[in-house]
Amino acid sequence: MAGTRGQGAMDRRWRLWQRLGGALLVALVVAASLELLPWKLLERLEWQAYDQRVRLDLIGTQDPALKIIDIDERSLQALGQWPWPRTLLAELVETLFEEHDAALLGVDVVFAEPEASLWASHWEQLREQYPALEEAPPPDDGDQRLAETLAGYPVVLGYYFQSDASAQELASSGALPDPLTLSADYALPLPEPGRFTGNLEVLQQAAMGGGFFDNPRVDADGVYRRMSMLQWWQGETYPALPLAMLLTLLGDPEVAPVVAEGAGQAQLEALEVGGFEIPVDGQGAALVPWYGPRGHFDYVSAVDVLEGELEPGELAGATLILGASAPGLMDLRATPVGAVFPGPEIHLSLLAGMLHQSFMAEPPWVAGAELVTLLALGALMVVVYPLLGAPWLMALSLGLLALSLGGNWWAWQQGLVLPVAGLLVLLVLQLVWHLSANLLRSHRHKQWVAARFGQYVPPALVDDMVESDEEFGLAGEERELTVLFSDMRDFTAFSESLPPRELTEVMNRLLTPLTAAIHKHGGTIDKYMGDAVMAFWGAPLHDPDHADHALHGAWAMREALEEVNRELRAEGKPPLSMGIGLNSGEMSVGNMGSRFRMAYTVMGDNVNIGSRLEGLTKEYGVDLIVSESVVARAPNWAFRRLDRVRVKGREQPLWIYEPLGSAASPDTD
Repeated sequence: MAGTRGQGAMDRRWRLWQRLGGALLVALVVAASLELLPWKLLERLEWQAYDQRVRLDLIGTQDPALKIIDIDERSLQALGQWPWPRTLLAELVETLFEEHDAALLGVDVVFAEPEASLWASHWEQLREQYPALEEAPPPDDGDQRLAETLAGYPVVLGYYFQSDASAQELASSGALPDPLTLSADYALPLPEPGRFTGNLEVLQQAAMGGGFFDNPRVDADGVYRRMSMLQWWQGETYPALPLAMLLTLLGDPEVAPVVAEGAGQAQLEALEVGGFEIPVDGQGAALVPWYGPRGHFDYVSAVDVLEGELEPGELAGATLILGASAPGLMDLRATPVGAVFPGPEIHLSLLAGMLHQSFMAEPPWVAGAELVTLLALGALMVVVYPLLGAPWLMALSLGLLALSLGGNWWAWQQGLVLPVAGLLVLLVLQLVWHLSANLLRSHRHKQWVAARFGQYVPPALVDDMVESDEEFGLAGEERELTVLFSDMRDFTAFSESLPPRELTEVMNRLLTPLTAAIHKHGGTIDKYMGDAVMAFWGAPLHDPDHADHALHGAWAMREALEEVNRELRAEGKPPLSMGIGLNSGEMSVGNMGSRFRMAYTVMGDNVNIGSRLEGLTKEYGVDLIVSESVVARAPNWAFRRLDRVRVKGREQPLWIYEPLGSAASPDTD
């Protein structure tokens, strides 16, 4: 019958559903990590985990040869608003190289419009408002002056590409530098912008090189974590500003892509430049090596250079980037190390990473390793977690968490950026799911046990059954048990002297403490038969000490009867006496009966022996008799041998004993 399938079958069925739920969570996280599901939370968590590792492990080294010539607020106040006259910029460049002996200058601004035309256009607007003004004198050619200056020194100019929708509506302007010499056997999967804004041709031709300072690889949260090193434009490859500066320092060597081959596919891994290797992802973007918070590199105010405030030799041999930190010039970015971070310092950090080879890398096997790890860890949790209780579940989860974080941090120290968010999300989801499932399973299990056994066993034993990992059910089974029979002597005569209502009250006063004594020592009430009680030990929960516990229960019943008798004597009623018989052995236990009524009971020859022993107590003048099988299973008790008897229904005689007390517990309570 359905009611007899037992707790084991229910637990197995529940664990199956628990494992199916866990497997579904693994599939969900794996699909999200492979970007098969539009689950942005995992991506955001991965970014946050990366930022936290960056902040915990800033590179921290200082290179005094790398500096920023800063267009800051103080320079704008002293020299006027941007853009400055080209002649002033020419003077600044000349001063950096002639007076301070700089080695290289990168320019993180673009000179996209002719200065002379701007001046002339402004003059014409003034003449329209003020007709008395004379025709403008020929302006000084600031662009030519700046071009002549650039031609004499190692200067790399900046420009930018555009990939947004507006890039398709506007034509490109200005000039690009010469493209890279790239040794590649196939077209690299690089960003392809829609337009560019370059420097005036006269300026770009005069400069030693050029590099873009835009970044098509900014993450969706607006944070600069990586920057494209290369971009395509009309079939040619162009470098980022830091890479262009490195190429200039090294004498324009060839850029060699390092490509990983595997499973019939090739993936870009790094760029090799004159012996320097720059780890990049499959689209040619490098993770920015963060040396410190804003201001880690030396900032030199442009006005201090022009006004001679620098110490002699302060910039000797230095590699410089001219850029703006003034908020009004819009070159401030959000980064893992600061929400407001100047663009020039990002470029200088990349250049420092190239020169000192301090890049973090995301190897091409990362995706495969993450997939294998998620599947292996997920399989472990799906198989093992349903078998664990809450304490072990928490302990194992904390262990796996520590192992995951520790392994990830060790890889970080080796320069490898491995994903961690998927593992953390999987751990949390599995822990919450299995804790919730275990809680619900425990609740359902307790309800099941209480509904089936609560009427037979004490509440404390029900709680033990709920907590136990043992499988038990109502179906019949053979088990070694100890059975107890007790009966009141001469109770018929006693009851005839009492009216029915008073007899009922006495019966309740008698059976309640007797039942409590049995329950106290873990016994299961089988049935009440008038003034008689039948109980057993060792089921439904296994009890290897069932004989010892049954002896303690019987002894406690005798003491309970003595207390009842004291009350009866005080009321002028005759005292009661009781006989108890105990026997141990193999018995059939389970839910037995008909389809009209069922009872959880024991049956068998050894049950009958227990009943016969109770009947012998009156003949031998004792109130407690046990069989030799009980004596064999209770080594801590002292017994007095009474006789060797042949009980009704059994051919073989057996020894019977009277318990004298427990050696381990003299008071036997």
